[in-house]
Amino acid sequence: MKADSRSVLEQHRRGQISDEVALARLLLAHGSVAAVRRVLGERGSVALLRVLDSRTGADALLARVEAVVREANQAASRHGADAADAAEAVSRTAALFDRCVAHSEEASVALYSLGSPERLERATGEIVALFERWQLLDRTRAALDFGCGVGRVALALSPRLGEVHGVDVSTAMIERARRRCAGAENVRLEVGSGLDLAGFGDARFDLVYAVDSFPYLVLAAADLVHAIGREAARVLRRGGELVVLNWSYRADPALDGREARAIAGQNGLDLLACGERPLALWDAAAYRFRRV
Repeated sequence: MKADSRSVLEQHRRGQISDEVALARLLLAHGSVAAVRRVLGERGSVALLRVLDSRTGADALLARVEAVVREANQAASRHGADAADAAEAVSRTAALFDRCVAHSEEASVALYSLGSPERLERATGEIVALFERWQLLDRTRAALDFGCGVGRVALALSPRLGEVHGVDVSTAMIERARRRCAGAENVRLEVGSGLDLAGFGDARFDLVYAVDSFPYLVLAAADLVHAIGREAARVLRRGGELVVLNWSYRADPALDGREARAIAGQNGLDLLACGERPLALWDAAAYRFRRV
């Protein structure tokens, strides 16, 4: 068994990650559903096997998830190869998500959904509940969803906000998001550059949030996360907040924290939460900033 698998299963045994996150990580480590089933069988992980196969038509659903895993692993193997600059790296990210969303809307934005609309809805509901606990939602407020994907968070927040603007580098994602949010009159969605927020004026928003999109900034270019941090501070009103769920995929929370503190200090932001994990289904690290 791969060391990664042992670590994942030990984290799961200790209750540090959910069933869904454990299965998503095993899929990334082994590349196929068949391989994950074999590993779980060898370890006697009956409960995880049941979760993997819990839906009617699980094989067809998981085949689409496996295709997303294949795209992600191939992209990871090519990461950094011949990318001339941040713009090219972002373009590659856009192409990756164009391909992934064609396989599965749910898995393309949250692999731990295992392709299930119901699981994705539950995970999205946890994010909404977190924002409510943090008192970020009000019908008078305007929000920017940076890396909005298929629009699932924008749609869920739309009844609780005055307006929601979503941007994403993937044209295919935005097309899916527009279909999903067609009935929400206060949601606006557009393709963005991923390099700045040039389409939005200063002090435009009360809330900027990024759900699993900052890791792709970190992967694209060393200074891109700082550039977007500056832009987020620029478009926030005084007292407005920036929420980042997952800073990077590099497994170095100390470095993530240093970057977050640096961005806060350089851009007039108070750092209110730094790396805490407030969600149950998804183990995202949360970073919360307030514009001074």
